[in-house]
Amino acid sequence: MPSYIKEIFDEGLPADFRLIGATTRSPEEIIPAIRSRCVEIFFRGLQPEEIEVIARKAMSKIGLILEEKAAEIVGKYATNGRDAVNLIQLASGIAINEERTTVTVSDIEWVIENGQYSPRPDKKINERPQIGYVNGLAVYGANMGAVMEIEASAMKSKNKDGEVRITGIVEEEEISGGNKKMRRKSTAKCSTENVITVLEKFYNLDTKGYDIHINFPGGAPVDGPSAGIAITTAVYSAITGKCVDNNIAMTGEISIHGLVKPVGGVNAKVQAAKKAGATKVLIPKDNWQDSFAALEGVKIIPVSSIKEVIEEAIMDEQIFHITVENIEQKVDILSATSLDA
Repeated sequence: MPSYIKEIFDEGLPADFRLIGATTRSPEEIIPAIRSRCVEIFFRGLQPEEIEVIARKAMSKIGLILEEKAAEIVGKYATNGRDAVNLIQLASGIAINEERTTVTVSDIEWVIENGQYSPRPDKKINERPQIGYVNGLAVYGANMGAVMEIEASAMKSKNKDGEVRITGIVEEEEISGGNKKMRRKSTAKCSTENVITVLEKFYNLDTKGYDIHINFPGGAPVDGPSAGIAITTAVYSAITGKCVDNNIAMTGEISIHGLVKPVGGVNAKVQAAKKAGATKVLIPKDNWQDSFAALEGVKIIPVSSIKEVIEEAIMDEQIFHITVENIEQKVDILSATSLDA
């Protein structure tokens, strides 16, 4: 046995210190035995304006000038300090090779294009209410929230039974635990099935008489049950023809009994909704925190049932679609001929 190992067994190890470790791994990747002996502190991701500060400092160390617009583009594409510095170093290399003292927008764009960087989610709420359109909320990365578009369309089915189509979600997910792996149907797809049950049960809506299409635009695969109340609101709006308040964002799981269940990442989602311009955010009642009452510029509304959600989100006015028949009936009124003629 090595002498230093024998010394540990004989005299033990000192315990008068704190060991601090940092990692970019997700918590699930860390061995449970280690996690159980640690105090975990999670840091939020950097905002675009904070990334811009890092980019400018990195450029000042290189000794070149960074255009203001170029710094904004770095903040739009880089999600952490390492990415920002890499972008700056590569772009400055282009300028140095061409004997320039200024790094331009085109330099940054060249690096982004060839490095295949993707812009970070930065969705703003719509300027006007729409039918079948809801501002959902999601979490991505390290405690970063984002506004997520959810669209729904409902058309009278030509067949006896309509169908429900869902696009933009993860169809199936794999769960790893210990030494085994399990596969299950997407929780987002399960939420949609709950939505149909709730609408039929609580609002007597004949969903089978419609071809319903639910879409999650944006390009990023969506999964998780937290879009439940947003999907319900979008489908309800599409079937009834009533608009959804565009100033509201929402998150929450829906049960088949119409109850709103708690979800994760609510703080990050609330901040994302506020930044996107939402004035109201609907969250599960079980996720309520007293600190939400002190937030300025946005009102946090806790809800416990789908009826509360619909009352808050659906507007009273009903928009009627202009059909071809309606247009033909009004041709005389819209003509240039005087009505008195």
